[in-house]
Amino acid sequence: MSLKRLFLFRHGETDFNKEHRFQGHLDVPLNAAGRQQAARLTRPLERLGCDEVLSSDLSRATETALIAVGPLGLEIHRTAGLREAYLGDAQGLTAAELEERFGRPLVDRWRSPLGSDADVAYPGGETGTEVLKRVLDTLHKHLEKTQATRIGVATHGGVIRRVVRHLIGERQGMIPIPNGIVYTLEWNASDRSRSFLTESRFTEKASS
Repeated sequence: MSLKRLFLFRHGETDFNKEHRFQGHLDVPLNAAGRQQAARLTRPLERLGCDEVLSSDLSRATETALIAVGPLGLEIHRTAGLREAYLGDAQGLTAAELEERFGRPLVDRWRSPLGSDADVAYPGGETGTEVLKRVLDTLHKHLEKTQATRIGVATHGGVIRRVVRHLIGERQGMIPIPNGIVYTLEWNASDRSRSFLTESRFTEKASS
């Protein structure tokens, strides 16, 4: 498998995003603004030469993919491997409710860029390390078998944040992941540790 280019894009807005409510594996659909954001991804993905899409199987991601590349006639492959982190007891709670129930230190460590916090999880949920391994394994397995070389990846904010952090290390602060952003990266099939981020663009205003 040769060097491939991936375009990681976050799903459009949901009502949970507007409410600053954590979704995790909860299957929350796009709202009207989210569908508009998805439609605005069509031209950027076309300009980037995207030739297929791999999508999380949660509806907010698959609907984003369908709206974004439907006009381009691209094949969409759905997989549970690209889902957002499973957040256990934190799913469905607002940011304020998370702090009240679990305390600010746990909330801060979950979002921390430090490698020392990668094994933190909400009660009953996945750790950051588990999420990253699941996502990288899913990407690698798909890229081993596909003939496409420029692949869109419709996924979630937490997933993109952890993949980008894995590629750039701890040298930057928070990674911006507004609804509708696209991050471009190169994927070296022979050595995943040599994959690297090349750029980000086509952002939409973040709702949360």
